[in-house]
Amino acid sequence: MTIYMYIATLSWLCIMLGYVKRYELKKHIPLVLVGIGTDILLVLYLEVTRSAIATAAEFSLKPLQQIHILFSTIALLLYFPTMYYGFKMLITGERGSTKKAHMKVAKLALFFRSLGFIFMFSMWGLHNK
Repeated sequence: MTIYMYIATLSWLCIMLGYVKRYELKKHIPLVLVGIGTDILLVLYLEVTRSAIATAAEFSLKPLQQIHILFSTIALLLYFPTMYYGFKMLITGERGSTKKAHMKVAKLALFFRSLGFIFMFSMWGLHNK
């Protein structure tokens, strides 16, 4: 595995642990923020160092690698509404519809992040640095 795969694995584990601890906010919030933040920083790093977006847009990768990119991109985009609703609940104390929206978007983000994680292993050997 590459260093990027190890980082992505740690990120995914933080998000999964955060989901497991979703009823313990003092654990849930830091875990998911570390996982999401690490994911976003990793994508930014790969973009700066390897032009990841241009590579993905070329569709020059194998189908399973493209699926990894698709699922990971969807998860990345879903992180933003997830954080928006989460911070809104934290700041305002409002639950109701905000909590429902947060849970719905967060579960979708987790689903796509997990699929992206599984398909990440199709990238093995693409970059051996």
